[in-house]
Amino acid sequence: MGTFLRCLKYDAGAQKDTMDGVANTGRYLFATALAGFGLEHFIFMHSPFLGDVLPYTANGPLSALLIGAILLAAGLALASGRGACLAARVLGAALIVDFVVVHIPRMGGAPRDAAVRGLAFETLSVAAIALVLAPMVASPRSEAVSRGGLPGLGTTATSGRYLFGVSLVIFSLMHFMLTSLIASLIPGWMPGHVFLAYFTGAALVAAGLAIATGKLARLAGILLGVMFLIWIVTLHAPRVAHALTNGDEWTSLLVAVAMAGGGFILAEAFRGDH
Repeated sequence: MGTFLRCLKYDAGAQKDTMDGVANTGRYLFATALAGFGLEHFIFMHSPFLGDVLPYTANGPLSALLIGAILLAAGLALASGRGACLAARVLGAALIVDFVVVHIPRMGGAPRDAAVRGLAFETLSVAAIALVLAPMVASPRSEAVSRGGLPGLGTTATSGRYLFGVSLVIFSLMHFMLTSLIASLIPGWMPGHVFLAYFTGAALVAAGLAIATGKLARLAGILLGVMFLIWIVTLHAPRVAHALTNGDEWTSLLVAVAMAGGGFILAEAFRGDH
């Protein structure tokens, strides 16, 4: 409870945005993705695509309205900076509860289903990014996270980095286990589909280990963000353009946007690590 009260204090006293360019880029990308997820819940509340919208929990119009409102409000708070710390904290905690209560039982019921596992760790990744971002938007100096400058919030950010790193490793393993599927999603004009699938998997595990251990974490975060931006432009945006009413394609695009933002956020949060 104390950490949430600190967020209220920091939010109330916030005067201006002092995060640097890398962190702000990540924050705006992440906020855009959250707002997009929220809008998806409203748009697809009566559609079969509702189950394809992160956090993959809404199962009807009422739950879609509630979850959509929370995600949209969190996105707007993070983008504007008003109530950003509290929004990030609440969102991170809520999605972790969702991961434990909803997604872990789903994975337990289908331990070999890669799709179920992927949805679960996408949700956990977004939770982790929110936990890391919370103390950053509550401090005029984002490096305070790594220097312990925000009592009671540093542990939250550190937990977020570990959860994010673990999620990246899981995504990497899925690339190696589902190489043919991943390769089939790569645009036809790109050469070496199988190589790119393996390369992406290797990049994800390297980034996950770097972020979790703190070894070259800033470089790993920046490269991760750039990699996802490339995939947004070359893969996800064109697929959405060809299927504007497909909720699954929109969610895949927004997940990539959130992950790109997460890479930049993690890069700045722990830039003191080597």
